[in-house]
Formats: sequence, structure tokens, C-alpha cells
Amino acid sequence: MYHAPSKRKKRTQLAFIYFLMVLSVISIVVVLILITQGYRFNHFDGKLEQGGLVQFNSRPTGATVSVDGMALANRTASKITLSAGPHEVMISREGYTTWKKTVNVKPGSVLWLNYAQLLPVAPKVSTGATYTGVVTPLVAPNHKKLALFESSSQPVISMTTINTDKPETKKLTIPAGIYTVPGEGTTSDFSLMMWDANNRYLIVKHVYGDKTEYLSVDTDDLSHSRNITTSLGVDIANVRYSMANSGMAYILTMSHELRRADLEQSTITGPLVSNVAEFSMPDRDTVVYTTLTDEKGARSVGYLSSGSSTAKQLKSYADISTDPLHISTGIYYSQRYVVISHGDTVDIYRGNLPSSDTKASIELKDVASYQIPGGADYLGLSPSENRFVYAAKGTKITTYDLELLHSSVVTLSTPLDREPEWMDGYHLINTSDGRGSFYDFDGTNAQVFAQNIVKQPAFMADGNTYLYYFAQAGLEIKLQRIRMIE
Repeated sequence: MYHAPSKRKKRTQLAFIYFLMVLSVISIVVVLILITQGYRFNHFDGKLEQGGLVQFNSRPTGATVSVDGMALANRTASKITLSAGPHEVMISREGYTTWKKTVNVKPGSVLWLNYAQLLPVAPKVSTGATYTGVVTPLVAPNHKKLALFESSSQPVISMTTINTDKPETKKLTIPAGIYTVPGEGTTSDFSLMMWDANNRYLIVKHVYGDKTEYLSVDTDDLSHSRNITTSLGVDIANVRYSMANSGMAYILTMSHELRRADLEQSTITGPLVSNVAEFSMPDRDTVVYTTLTDEKGARSVGYLSSGSSTAKQLKSYADISTDPLHISTGIYYSQRYVVISHGDTVDIYRGNLPSSDTKASIELKDVASYQIPGGADYLGLSPSENRFVYAAKGTKITTYDLELLHSSVVTLSTPLDREPEWMDGYHLINTSDGRGSFYDFDGTNAQVFAQNIVKQPAFMADGNTYLYYFAQAGLEIKLQRIRMIE
């Protein structure tokens, strides 16, 4: 005879089912958490191991990624979780050179390999412009136009658009009333110093005889150009546009005073900092400077916030009167970094730089310290993201990765005689030995893109479609370009 289950038995069965459901949900959540944290089951040794996520990308995209000899199913951009430890990565695409690197994957971390630059095996080279000469070429910050003098004795700027399929060049003649016309028997020497942050104004240095003056040239409206030296009435050793306001500039006088000028109003402040050896404005918020030796035999580094009238000293160093002393700063992923080269030592700090007008304390934490024998000639951070610190001396460029906390040394064939040049935020580019080459920030994946080129900067145009360089062609110089993306 059938007997219906008792209520107690039903409750027990129901509780057991609920228990299994909860246990299943918890198990699924735990498994998903482990997967997102990079855990995988190693079937070789039967252990659960935590790996790391690796993100891949390349220029051009659509390249095949191989890890330890095994090709991945997806082309760039792509990603995969790899076991912790070293791996051989290869990124390739038909018609392009292959990019290779040995990387170390850390447990629970994300490794970005999103900077693989591939070079066409058979580059398509075309001429973008032809010049009678090339003097101080400068690419605008937006990488859409190039300015240069074809002759240093003539006040004519050649302006070439570089971000189009058909580059065009126009001539900009600096108005005669803007600069001092040299007397008989005296020649002019014009050179470009910098673009403003808005890609409109150029600072021009004009040397005539034993005198020097500085001009601000408006490339959109030449009639708005002005003579900085005569309008301010000071002897200038160096001048830089403010990164925050193109109508303002920071002036280093011949008496080593750092001042701020309103170029539109032709006014200038009193000394903001005295005894200054050099200065720069790496970003729109901060001017950094180094000083000459003081009466106690010490030199110092400090900063001046944009718009402030009082500076703050960061560090002071004794007994380095003849040794190199440089400073730079930048923000990488919302963190302020300060880099100081003093003597043979490069120190990297992370922290805050409160407004220099306030009494707020400065909090800087040590990130790294390393040696550059002979001291760095050039110091700074890579463009765009500021991920890499660079310190250069002779043929050596030491880079420090603020993401991976690792340093590398790039060795060139000839010594540098100007600032190291970056093709983008991850690649250095060099033309100092008569050939054009670029390489990753750590010196790997060196690629030669041209031979027998003029020792002038090479650069990428906006959009990363064209790589430009200068080449001699008889008595002329051609602006050549390689199409990097088909």
C-alpha cells in the first residue's frame, strides 16, 4: 500500500535541494573568481596555479600572436591568460617584419604588450616635400604639420602638412618689422626653438652679429607675431611657452632669473627664482629648474607651479658644482613622478607636488635609484603616457619602466648630440649614424627603415600611417615617407 511521504521527510528533501542549489551557486562563483584572477588547472602536475592576463595589440592590427611556439586563435587585438613565468611571444603579419620578445608573466597581474610596431618588408616610399635645405625642423605637438627653415639666413618658414595623403608646403615670411634687420656686413641666423601646446605659435631665435633676440611667430596670422626681446626689454637666455597658456611664457634672463611674461600685454614679472641654471615645463602645471652653485657650494632643484609667484625647493646637493644636474617630472596613471639626475646618480620619486605658493608639505617616496657613469646629459620621460624615464649619456640610453619597475639600456652606434627622440610613447627612433632605425623602449626589436639619410629627426605623423625622414637628393633634401599601414 502507498504511503505519502511525511511532512518531515518532505522538509528534509527540500532542505537538501536548497543546500545543493546554494552550494552550486557558491561553487560557480568561486570558480569564476578564480578564473578572473588568472587561476588555471595545470594538468601536468595536477596543481591549481595563478597566472596573469596578457593583452596584445600591434600596428597594424590583425597580426598573429604566438606564445611559446603556439599560435593563438584570435588576431590582434587579443588577450590570453598565461601561466606565471617567462614566455616567448611572437607577433607576425604577412608582408611585415616579425616582432619578438621574452616576457615574464607575474601571478595575478596584467601585462600589456600593446605596442608591437611592425615594419613593411617592402616599404612603399614616397616624397612628401622637397627643400633646398633643412634647418631646425620641428613637428607640431599634434603631429599634423612640420615647420623648418630652408636657409638659416632667410626669415622664411616652410610649413608642410604631414597627416594627409598629399602633403602641401607653404612659405611663411616673418614680417620685417618683427625682427631686427642686421647692418651691412652682418648676417642673420634664424632657428626654431619650440611650438606652443596649441600648434599655432613658434618661438624663433634670431642671432645677428653678437646679439640675440627671440620672436613669437603666429603661423595662422603673421601680423600677430611679436618680438619677445624688444617688447619685454630684458636680455633673454632662454624662453619657453607656457604649456597652460600660449599667451604666456617663462623667461630665463641672462642674469639667471626665472620670470613669467604675458606676451599679449608685453609685461613681465619680477624674479620668481634666482640663480637658475636651466628650466623646463614638462606639463601644463609645473615648471622645474636647477640652480647654479650658491655661496655655500651647493646646487638645488625645485619647481614652480603654473601661475604661482613662489617656488619650492625639492633637493639640495653639495659638491657637484661641475657635475650634471637635471630634473624632470610627469604624471603616469594619476601618479606624479619626479626624476632627478645629480652627478652619476638618477633618482626617481613618486608623490605629490602641492602648489608652490602654499606651505603644504611635499611627500615624495623613493621608486628607484641607479647609476649613469659620467652623469646624464639628457633626462626626461617618454611622451604621451610618461611611462618610461630616460637618462642618456654618450651612446647609452637607460630607460626605466614605471609600470614594471625595471630598467633597460639601449646602446646606439654613435653618441647622441641632441635629446633622445621618441617615435611614440613606446619606441625610440634614431638617425644619428646616417641610417634610420627604431626600437622598443628596452632596445629590443630594432628595425632599420632607411639607409643614407640626413641626420635630422624622423617622426610619425598623426594617425601613425606615415613615418617621415629626410634624405639627400643632389643639392636638395627630400622629406621622404614610408606608409606603415596598408
